[in-house]
Amino acid sequence: MKISKQVFTKDSLNQKGAASLLVATLLSIIFTILCISLAKTNLIKFRSLEILKHSRKSYYLAESGVEDTMIRLREDITYTGKPFGQETPIGKYYSNVTRIGDVIYINAWRDYGKTYREVELSVTMLYELAPIATKATYMSDTFSIKGPNSRIRGDVWTNDDFVVEEYSIIEGNLSAAGKGSQAVNWVWDGVVGGSPTKEGGKVIDNPETEDVIEGNITAFDTVKVSGSGSYVQGNVISNRGVEEIYGGIIGGSSIPNAGLTWEDIPVPNFDFKNYKQEAIAKGTYFSNQNQFSSYLASLDNGIERRFPDNLYYVASGAVKIYKGSPVYLNGLLIVEDNLDIYCEWHQDVARNLPALIAGKDLKILRYGGSPSGPVEITGIVYSGKKIELYREDPSENIFIDGAVWAGDDIFISGNTFIKYNRDIAANVTGFDFVTGVTKISKNYWREVY
Repeated sequence: MKISKQVFTKDSLNQKGAASLLVATLLSIIFTILCISLAKTNLIKFRSLEILKHSRKSYYLAESGVEDTMIRLREDITYTGKPFGQETPIGKYYSNVTRIGDVIYINAWRDYGKTYREVELSVTMLYELAPIATKATYMSDTFSIKGPNSRIRGDVWTNDDFVVEEYSIIEGNLSAAGKGSQAVNWVWDGVVGGSPTKEGGKVIDNPETEDVIEGNITAFDTVKVSGSGSYVQGNVISNRGVEEIYGGIIGGSSIPNAGLTWEDIPVPNFDFKNYKQEAIAKGTYFSNQNQFSSYLASLDNGIERRFPDNLYYVASGAVKIYKGSPVYLNGLLIVEDNLDIYCEWHQDVARNLPALIAGKDLKILRYGGSPSGPVEITGIVYSGKKIELYREDPSENIFIDGAVWAGDDIFISGNTFIKYNRDIAANVTGFDFVTGVTKISKNYWREVY
C-alpha cells in the first residue's frame, strides 16, 4: 500500500489564509449590513412611535381646545377663541370661533413635534339676549324721530317717553317706561289739532319678521295718536290713557289703564379701559383731539381719507370731523369726549367690535349750507349721553346697519334709516351686559386634518 504524503508549501498556506480572511471579511460585512438594517428598522419603528405619540398629543390638545372653547362660549357667547394659544395642564392649543347667524364653528388645532392635527365642531346656539341687545334704538331718556325719510326697522325702547312725528316710521314695537317728566307720548303730525297737509308718524309691522306681527305701542304714560295719517298698526297699551284724535288711527286694540309693571332698562357700561390699552399696544392711541385731527389730515390724498384697518382711541377733547374728502374706516373709533361727524362717512367693523363710541354726546349732522354727503355704518353706534342724527337731503341719507344706543336722549330729524342687525347687536363686545345661552345643539364634529 502506497501512502501519499501531503506537502504544505508557503504558497498554499498563503492561499488558505487569504481565503479565510475573505470569508471572515464577507461574514463581517454581512453582519454589519444586518446590524445596520436592524438599527434602521428599530429607528424607523422608534420614529413611527414618536410620530404617533406626537400625533396623538396634538389630537388630544386640539380636542381639548374644542371642549374648552365650548365651555367658554357657554359663559360668554361673544368669545372668539385663542388664535395665539391657550395654555392648559396638558399643553397649549389654538382655537378660533366663526359665526354665521346662530351657527357657530369652533376650530382648534395644535402642531406638536412636527405633527399637525385640527378638529372642528359646529353648533347652533340659542340664547336669551340682554334687553338692550334686542333693540334697534335704545335710550335712557326721551326719544324723538321726525321725517322726512326717517325710519327705524326694529324695536325701540325709551326709559322716558317718545315723539314719533311728521312722516317718520317705526317698523317694530315701541316701548316707553315713562321714567322722566315728559308725561305724554305722541304719534302725530306735529300740529296741535292736526293738519290736513301733513302726514303723521307711523308705528307699523316689521316686514322682515314674517313669523311675528309688530307695530304695537306699550307705554307707562298717556299715548296720543293725533292728526291725519298718524297710524299705529297694532295695539296701544298704556297705564295712563290712550287717545285717538284729529284723524289719528289705531289699527288694533286701545287699552288704557292697563296696570302694567314697568322696569327701565339700565344703561350698559362700555369698557373704555381695555380698548384704551389695546389701542396703546397697537399704536393707534391719541392723547388728545389735536393729535387725532393731525393724523386724520395726514390720510387725506385729495380723494379720500382712508384709515388703515384698526381701532382708534382719542382720550381727551371733543373730536369734530368736518367736510372734506370722504372718510373710510374698517374698524372702531372711540372718543372719550364729544364726537361730531359732518362729512361723508363709510364704516364697517370686524370681530364683533362696535363702530362709534362717544363718552359724551355723539352727533352726525349737516354742517353749513352745502351737502355733507351720505353716511353708511355697519355696527353699533353708542353714546354715554345724547345722540343726534340728521341729514337735510335724501342724497345724504344716514344708514346704520346694527343699532343705536344712548345713555341719554336720541333725536332723529330726517333722512336717517336705522336697521336692526341681530347678529351684530347680540355679539358685540365691550359692553357689560351678558347674554345667557339657553340651548346648544351640536350639528357635527369632524377631524379637519
